[in-house]
Parts: sequence; structure tokens; C-alpha cells
Amino acid sequence: MEPIFSMTGSANVIKSNDIADLNIDITSVNGRFLEVNFKMPDSLRHLDANLRELFQNHLKRGKIDCYITLSENLKSSLKVDETALKQLSYAIKTIESNINGATTNALEVLNYPGILVQDEKVQATIDALVINSLDTAINKLVTAREHEGEKLKLAIESRLVSIEEQLVTVEKSLNELVLKEREKIKAKIAEFAVDVDPTRIEQEVTLAAQKADVREEYDRLKSHIKEVRNILKAGGICGKRLDFMMQEFNREANTLASKASSLDITKVAVELKVLIEQMREQVQNIE
Repeated sequence: MEPIFSMTGSANVIKSNDIADLNIDITSVNGRFLEVNFKMPDSLRHLDANLRELFQNHLKRGKIDCYITLSENLKSSLKVDETALKQLSYAIKTIESNINGATTNALEVLNYPGILVQDEKVQATIDALVINSLDTAINKLVTAREHEGEKLKLAIESRLVSIEEQLVTVEKSLNELVLKEREKIKAKIAEFAVDVDPTRIEQEVTLAAQKADVREEYDRLKSHIKEVRNILKAGGICGKRLDFMMQEFNREANTLASKASSLDITKVAVELKVLIEQMREQVQNIE
């Protein structure tokens, strides 16, 4: 049996060394597919594919927001890209020669993208720090989603028990259905004080009973309960299967409501729809 995972969770990892201070925050909510959105410094953009692969190795569904902040400690490790500086210098001179009063300063030049570059060894150390820290954060997220998934499982199992309790009322009425329909028809005939062929009465009773017969819906609901429990027991990535089962539950509840020939069955149908909707809300968060 595999654990069930929620798509909702969060994780945080803070790491520091002599080179940089790193903070990673991850939040996860439900989604049809795996969607990862990064907010991180431009200096880490070259790691985008590697970081996405880490998520794909651990998660299958969910909308993920990953926030990475980095504060570098060794400014001496930065150096000027002379080629980029020459290109920028040429552009600045061109602007200054064509626009009177146009000026620039050294700080603006340094802040221009690509002028200051990281030493390769230092950058490799930072890259490794980010990748390893994100892997740790994702593992924490998986653990959080597993804990939340267990809560969702218990909530769904509780609703299944409640549905079974409601079906007891339906079960009790199954064997009384024909008798009740016969009494209803006889009562209507008695109101008109006319003689009716008994065979005709039985035909009407049979037709009315067939229209109001909910045994098939009852059996299917019992079967759906069993199937959902089997899915929950197997665990793993089961959100879409459970969502399909909720549709099947809802279909039977609607049919039950349309066939209801007594107030008791109507009440059951309404209560079933409430319980099924509660389960559906839980299922929407399961991976």
C-alpha cells in the first residue's frame, strides 16, 4: 500500500556558507498537471532545467510556486567581463555623442546585466548549494503533502461511512416498495368508488414500482463505496480515479432523487449529494 499525497503543502530551507546565504520557499496547491513557477535571481536562471527536473522526479501533479533568494558573501569573487564592458562602452559613447547632456556613472555600468560575472569555481559552488538545497526542500514538501494526504483519506473514509448509514434507509424500503405502490393505487381508486379489474391494478402497480425502483442505484452506490475504499487502500497517485468515482456517485444520487417515491428516499438523496460534494472537495486536493 502506497501513501496518498495531497497537492497542498509548503516547505522552507535556509542554507548559508562562506559564499552565499540561500533561502528557498515552496508552496503547493492543487492542479490538473504539474506546473512549476520559479521566482529567482537572474544569476540562477541557467539552472532552470535542472531545478524543474528535481520537481518532476518527486511530484506528478500540483501548481508549485518556488521562491529562491540568494545573497552572495564573496563580492571579491566577481569580475568584470571585459568584452561586455567594451560593447557597453561603445554604446554609451554613441548615445553621449548624439544626445547632449547624456551621462552615465560607474555604478550604473556595474549594474548593467552581464558586466559583472561570477568566478566559475564560485558559481559552481553556488549552483551545487542551490540544487542540493532545493532537493532537500522538495523532500520536505513531499513529507508535508503525505501528512496532508492522510488527513484527506480519513475525511473521505468518514464520508463513506456516512453514505452507508444513509443507504440503510434505502435498503429498508426496497422490499416495501411494491406494497406501498399497491396501497397508493388502491387508495386512489377508492376515492373514485369504481370497480377496477384486479389484473389492471397489478399492471399499474408493476409499472409504478418499476419507475420508483431504486435497487439498481442502491447496488451501484454500494459498489462505488467498495471501489473508493480499494483505491484509498492501494494509495499512490489516485486523485483522477477518485474524481471519476465522485462523478459516478453523483450520477447515482441524482437518479435516486428523480426516482424517489417517498419523503424518506428524497431526504436520503439530498444527504447523499451533500456527502458526495464534501468528498469531491477533498478529492480535488489529492495528487
